[in-house]
Amino acid sequence: MLRALGWKSSFADLRSAHLAEPDRSLHRVTEVQRTGLIVAPPLSGARSNVPISGKWFQRPERERPTVGDWVVLDTTDGKLLEVLPRSSLLARLSPAGNRTLQLIAANVDSAFVVTSCNADFNVPRLERYVSVVLEAGIEPVIVLTKIDQTPDPQAYQAELRSAFQTVAICGLNALEPAAARALEPWCGEGQTIALLGSSGVGKSTIVNTLMGGDVQRTQAIREEDGKGRHTTTYRSAHLLPQGAVILDSPGMREFQMADTDAGVAELFDDIEALAQACRFRDCAHNAEPGCAVQAALDDGRLDERRFASYKKLKGQ
Repeated sequence: MLRALGWKSSFADLRSAHLAEPDRSLHRVTEVQRTGLIVAPPLSGARSNVPISGKWFQRPERERPTVGDWVVLDTTDGKLLEVLPRSSLLARLSPAGNRTLQLIAANVDSAFVVTSCNADFNVPRLERYVSVVLEAGIEPVIVLTKIDQTPDPQAYQAELRSAFQTVAICGLNALEPAAARALEPWCGEGQTIALLGSSGVGKSTIVNTLMGGDVQRTQAIREEDGKGRHTTTYRSAHLLPQGAVILDSPGMREFQMADTDAGVAELFDDIEALAQACRFRDCAHNAEPGCAVQAALDDGRLDERRFASYKKLKGQ
């Protein structure tokens, strides 16, 4: 059962270290709700709800449980005892603007960054998503939905290929069974996938198509501005027939990044490579003599929009 939930043999040492004491059991967090956690497999008696005591909210945000976490429970009273060390963690700064961290998903192998062929399409926002995913050591996959609702889906895909030259891109109609086949390479047994994107881009529809039935409620977007309504209201996990676990979350139009220097460097590795050829090691790529980045901008090898995004994400 644990394997079906995404448990990997590489976690074996964690299991032996944290389950050495009696009356302990291992579970995965499949939902995070206001009242607590839902875990799988359930505790004895089919109980799957785990209340969270106040002590967990006194810890730093990064140490609190989130969907995808592996947790140790007390089998006698069902209390949460430990959150196991994570292989990866997706998080963002809270949109409240108070610099607190908001956890999205843990122990993720790949992330479907979902956008659509309408007014939601926004490359700079996607660059923020992908930078966060790369920073966490997770494989990003950009999923372009609603290709059946535009006369020129190739234009959207061309813009994505230009901006994300090393990232897999899948264009699909999320309602069609063919969408499940297109995403199969990332849905194998034991894999964990996170879904990221704004409301209304088709995340819940992707879950339903991969599951082969309606498990997530969907709503139409507002056609006047392409913005969606929040259909998914809490983070949850689903076991796919293909063998993977997919983690869904509420739509996030704002995606303020925490520290993502490594993720930005990986996404813009072409600019980072150019910077190595600058005359001065502390070159700011403005008007310094011998700046290889400015030379690439001047002769057209580097796109102005791409460089502007790089500087913004680097906080320059």
